[in-house]
Parts: sequence; C-alpha cells; structure tokens
Amino acid sequence: MFSRSTFTNARFFARHPVFTTDEFAAANQRTKRESKHSLLAYNRRSGRLLNIRRGLYAVVPDGMESESYMVNPFLVAGKATVDAVLAYHAALQFHGYAYSHFNTVTYLTSQKESKKFTFQGTEYIGVTQPKILMRKEQQNFGVDIVDQLGMDIRVTCIERTLVDCFDRIDLSGGIEEVWRSLQLVPYLRMQRILDYLALLDNAVTTAKVGLFFETYKEHLRVKDEDLATLRGRKPLHRCYMFPGEHGGKLVSDWNLIVPQAVLERNWEEPL
Repeated sequence: MFSRSTFTNARFFARHPVFTTDEFAAANQRTKRESKHSLLAYNRRSGRLLNIRRGLYAVVPDGMESESYMVNPFLVAGKATVDAVLAYHAALQFHGYAYSHFNTVTYLTSQKESKKFTFQGTEYIGVTQPKILMRKEQQNFGVDIVDQLGMDIRVTCIERTLVDCFDRIDLSGGIEEVWRSLQLVPYLRMQRILDYLALLDNAVTTAKVGLFFETYKEHLRVKDEDLATLRGRKPLHRCYMFPGEHGGKLVSDWNLIVPQAVLERNWEEPL
C-alpha cells in the first residue's frame, strides 16, 4: 500500500524535520486524501513521526527512538503557524545571548487565534504582532530567515529583539533577565534600532532603550547623536518604567521613573 510513496516521503521527511499536514498534502498531491491520512498514521505507528499537536508533526531521524528523541524547540515554534516568527526571550536564546534558558518559546503571528500548547516539556506561546506594525504593514521589519537544521525559520534580528524585549519585558523573562542578556551583545546596528523605535512610536519603550544604552554607552559604542535622537522621542511627561508600579527614582533625561533595583543593578555580584 505504501511502497509507491515510500521514496517520495523519505525525501520529504529529510527536507522537513518539522512539517504541517498542509505541507505534507502539497507534497502528495496525487495521493487521495484518505491515503494521506493513512500514510501519516502509518508513520506514526512505526515511530517515524511524532504528533506535536493537531496538524503538526516532527520526523524522528534514522537510528533514533521516538520515545527519547527531543525535537528542536525552535523548529516547532517556527512551524506553529504559517507566519510564526521567533521573538522576545526565544529570539535571545536563538541568537545565543539569553542569560538563562527557559522552557518557554514565544513566537509572533498575525493570526488572532494561536492557542498555547506544550510539547516535550516546553510551552509554546503565540503572541499577535504589535498592532501598529500590522496597521503599517511592517510585521516583517527586522525579521530574518535563518537555516536551522536544514529548515528555514523566521526570527527577529538582534536589534529588533532588543527593542521588543524592552517593549514587552513580561514576555522576555523580566528586567533582570533582559538586562543581563543584552549586556552580552557585542555589536548592534544602531540605525536599525532607531528605525524600529520610530515604527513602534512608543515613547516609554524608547526611554527604556535609551536608559540601557546610556548605561552601556562605552561597551556598546553608542554615539552621542544617537542618544540625542532617543532623548528627542522620550515621553513628554514622567512615566513609570513598569505600568502599575509605584516608587522609584525619576531619571529626568528620559522622563522615566525607574525602580532603585534597576538603577543600582542589584542582581550584579559585588566586586
């Protein structure tokens, strides 16, 4: 029953370590719908495939056991929706700058409904693209297509990731994790950051980024004119760094009320 499709699907599996049923159907256009489902069921029973969630599968490499094979989380997230983009802390981990490893992978999508799911101990969370980017049709700004184990996945570049992390600290592991992680970045394309902040048009996010850059001006080689540009986009009135929080110290250069723990970087070990 499966002999004629075996060679074709072997090539498909080799090129698609994680795939959707739509992709599988497209590769088997001459096969009847019932037979396609049977092919997937057969390969699941034989241990060749793992069902991640409805409509999403992973290929178990030759010589590996399905019970012990761990699927690369970035591949799973990259196929979670047709337009999935690794972002926030997941992007930090992908780029190799995350201070801590999390078993949560966040991805951006334009789809309104993308339910979170858990697979092999990792939680996958879909977050809608910032509305302002969707209105401006700029969802792909700062998105790179990167090869990961032979499969193309989409991930925010490190410059967009930096801004996104300060914009949504709640999706990025908290301020200590964001601060410690971004300290590890050796080089940034500043113009891309300025352009992305202009797109987001969020004064508080701009102030957070500006405060960070001012703190690490020498390390990140931030120019005075770039800091001046950021200051020109700061909030018109004083704002809290974290909505809903009270207390902190006003940093007048940024019109930002910052928790003392952030200003003193209490997480750093004393010399």
